Amino acid sequence: MADAPTTVQRSSAPLHNRLELDGIALIEKLCGAVPQVAVFDTGFHSNLPDAAAIYPGPYEWTENGIRKFGFHGINHQYCAGRAAQILGRNLANLNLITCHLGNGCSLAAIRDGKSIDTSMGFTPLDGLMMGTRSGSVDPGILTYLMREKKLDGKALDEMLNSRSGLLGISGVSADMREVIAAMQSGNQRARLAFDIFVHRLRAGIGSMLAALNGADTVVFTGGIGENSPEVRADTCNHFSFLNLTLDPTKNSAKPVDTDIASPESAVRVLVIRAQEDWAIARECWKLFSSAAAAS
Repeated sequence: MADAPTTVQRSSAPLHNRLELDGIALIEKLCGAVPQVAVFDTGFHSNLPDAAAIYPGPYEWTENGIRKFGFHGINHQYCAGRAAQILGRNLANLNLITCHLGNGCSLAAIRDGKSIDTSMGFTPLDGLMMGTRSGSVDPGILTYLMREKKLDGKALDEMLNSRSGLLGISGVSADMREVIAAMQSGNQRARLAFDIFVHRLRAGIGSMLAALNGADTVVFTGGIGENSPEVRADTCNHFSFLNLTLDPTKNSAKPVDTDIASPESAVRVLVIRAQEDWAIARECWKLFSSAAAAS
């Protein structure tokens, strides 16, 4: 992750990049010329196959550095390794779908420990429905809004990133816990937000299944992935055709780093706590250890 190709650094994450660069500049100002390590969220996805990474627009896009970068790579990579540990399997022999579900949501298809597809794209706005982000929408909607409603890029950016997703549909909250509570109290827009979220999650998992030609394990991680038995159950129930079944007791028992699939399930289902801080620290340690050994 720390040695990701330079091209990965050109990824467009407007909600994140400025703050991260400001942090680097502040440390330099306060501490002087101390070593700083950038562990890129995109690094794990930097070797996606071209068929997955390149958008079907004009080829000039590719020549200008527009491609799928993917995000949440630090946690997707961590969860892949942790899944192998939990299952007692060799990571090189596993087909995994990791579902990072929080305020931001993304999927990764992981074969032999490497990302071969992911749902986020050129920016973290692509893919699944999220807390306040829309995820994938028909680009024709945007050109319609520009043409008919005279919205500019800034207005569209704010709408798609801050006023969409669970918040935009439910009108209640960007927090899945509050959406579910409102849904259970009879709020129909909250029910719709939950249903859209799960529908798009199932569709995304189906896409990753196709990329992998089947999966041994599905991993749920992140705030929603770790804490919402409702999302896990409603998602997994639609994959019974794969002989994927949950153990209802385990699913509802606040599992941590645990297999919640039933014993007879052909696909294992893990809940893994996100440990991005630990993964970043490990990459830093590896980098400085290598530098010390070389000196």
